[in-house]
Amino acid sequence: MAFTGKQLAGAIRGELGENVYLCYQCKKCTSGCPVADEMDLVPNQVMRSLQLGRDQRALDSITPWICASCQTCVTRCPQNIDIPRIMDFLKITSQARGIKARIPAVSIFNQAGVRSMQLFGRLYELGVLGESKLRTMNFTEDVDLGLKLLARGKLKALPSIARYARSRRPAPPPSLRANSVAYFPGCSLHSTGVEYDMSTRAVAGLLGLELREPKGWVCCGSSPGHAVSHEFATVQPMKNLALVAQGGNDEVTMPCAACFSRFKTAVYDVQREPGLKAKVAEEVGYSYDGQIKVSHLLDVFLSRIGLPAIRAAVKSPLTGMKVVCYYGCLLTRRPEVTQADHPEYPMRMDRLVEALGAEALDWSYKTDCCGGSLALTRAETAMRLSSKILQNARDVGAQAIVVGCSLCHINLDTRQEHMAKKWGLAYDLPIIYFTQLMGLAYGLDPKALGLLKHFVSPERLLAQVAAGR
Repeated sequence: MAFTGKQLAGAIRGELGENVYLCYQCKKCTSGCPVADEMDLVPNQVMRSLQLGRDQRALDSITPWICASCQTCVTRCPQNIDIPRIMDFLKITSQARGIKARIPAVSIFNQAGVRSMQLFGRLYELGVLGESKLRTMNFTEDVDLGLKLLARGKLKALPSIARYARSRRPAPPPSLRANSVAYFPGCSLHSTGVEYDMSTRAVAGLLGLELREPKGWVCCGSSPGHAVSHEFATVQPMKNLALVAQGGNDEVTMPCAACFSRFKTAVYDVQREPGLKAKVAEEVGYSYDGQIKVSHLLDVFLSRIGLPAIRAAVKSPLTGMKVVCYYGCLLTRRPEVTQADHPEYPMRMDRLVEALGAEALDWSYKTDCCGGSLALTRAETAMRLSSKILQNARDVGAQAIVVGCSLCHINLDTRQEHMAKKWGLAYDLPIIYFTQLMGLAYGLDPKALGLLKHFVSPERLLAQVAAGR
């Protein structure tokens, strides 16, 4: 049955626990939204439409489809209304009612992504790209980028297949070893973010941190999952937490901020939604009750190794290197989910970089969105957002941007050549994972850290630092 005015607001309250009538139009969501200027209804207008029962207006809007899911709106909302989840609800509802997506490429990409996870267990990036291009009939955009990624070994020709198996065996007691942690690399670190995985393993081994990769791990759900089914998006991380529990670790870490966000969101939701928890437990064969801590890799290095030990391992201090630390939008937002102390201006990566001898500069785009979730469906939008980040980094005098997310890296690194050709914006700013920076300070081979796989070469910067020592 089609929703009438009050039914859609009521459905949001009943299914999500979100009360749209709490919105009093302060417009903080809209003022912080990085893509508001491309929307027909800005976020506060979507909320007002729902309040007034103008359901069709909200469902027909382009806004849910262009939402970057950066969590800025809910982080800044005085009423703590989860607007990104409401946007997902509108996408799912409109599709269920047969309403054509206002940005078909986004819907097609989401469907292809979920289908890939269901078929292979993991995201087969090349396959998702192929299906998306076939269904949108867009065969030319980013072909050169794809070929370059293949040449650098950053796209797999064949899918990686994983099958989750429910275990009937009781889980062993959690490991109490301080130097052991479960390690969830995520799909991107086996393809487009392979150098992040390379540098992570190299640095962890040098510092004596044992990374235990759960056998048979599956995709966390990524961006497509939560846009297609909230239950599916919760099931995927819970499958992996079940595997971690079977392996005996009491903490799991992940380098990708997007994976971190999906895991933390799933944990947050099952702890607050008994009905969802029961459904997920039945499907997965595992009930999460807080047994396993979910941490980003940056926090694991800081908590398990510590800044003194990180500093003590430095052999080649990065003296004279000036960088900015880019956390992106998902590493700290929303704070109720991530438990971040400073969601708008974090300093953890800055402190680590300074322990390596480099200078971490203050800047304005530390947690702004690069458009990662739109990179393959609204490339121009993603590049516009990324160009602002690159410009501010250059304006403050940074020689490189240090990141802790594979999606942020590929957006900021691979798109600079296109920006230079199309817009005349020649930034030439290396984008370096914080683990690669650690490896350089520890005297590890740049090739072993994956630095030669980058589109913007850091060789000139490294030569300058070496000459200044």
